[in-house]
Amino acid sequence: MKTRIIGDIHGMVNDYKAHSIGDFDGTTIQVGDFGIGFGQSDYWHESLNDFHANGKHRFIRGNHDNPEVCKTMSGWIKDGTIENDVMFIGGAWSIDWAHRKEGIDWWREEELSSSELYQMVEIYAAIKPRIMITHDGPSKATNEMFISSGLARMSGGKHIKTRTGEALQAMFDIHQPDEWYFGHWHHTLQYKLGKTWFQCIGELDYVDVDL
Repeated sequence: MKTRIIGDIHGMVNDYKAHSIGDFDGTTIQVGDFGIGFGQSDYWHESLNDFHANGKHRFIRGNHDNPEVCKTMSGWIKDGTIENDVMFIGGAWSIDWAHRKEGIDWWREEELSSSELYQMVEIYAAIKPRIMITHDGPSKATNEMFISSGLARMSGGKHIKTRTGEALQAMFDIHQPDEWYFGHWHHTLQYKLGKTWFQCIGELDYVDVDL
């Protein structure tokens, strides 16, 4: 049975359930920016925990998710998790961080630390996964897909190096997986780089894959 990989939802849980999941009967993985801890009520989180409790629908964290609240939620996939030959890594840098308020809609831990990312690179090098599922993508891939093409307007057409993007690039330089799925850039786009098919999944969009 296929797994559905779902893009950023930014707190739009009703659309996530009705459109992104709909009548799909398999398992789903959402690639971050779910909106966890992003000002929602306790009831919002409790109902989401109930929905995710059976383990059928899961998510990694994005830069629009409170890292500490994610750790308390049903369905959260821990950074660095390996399942068979699939590896999961959440987190990313927020280009608009200066316009947000720390602890409310921005968190210093939105990216893994340098030491944590170094550990991720070591795990990746040892495992050499067939498939990667992350919130952001490797810097070379995202630069070619979004910066050079002019799709990333908020960057002003400039490539901005981030801790996460560079660490994911280091992984890609070590080993090119068959497939790499991510969100964060808000466009649905496929791109072949080396031997790897990259698939960015846009907001509330999805792709059904064999994992």
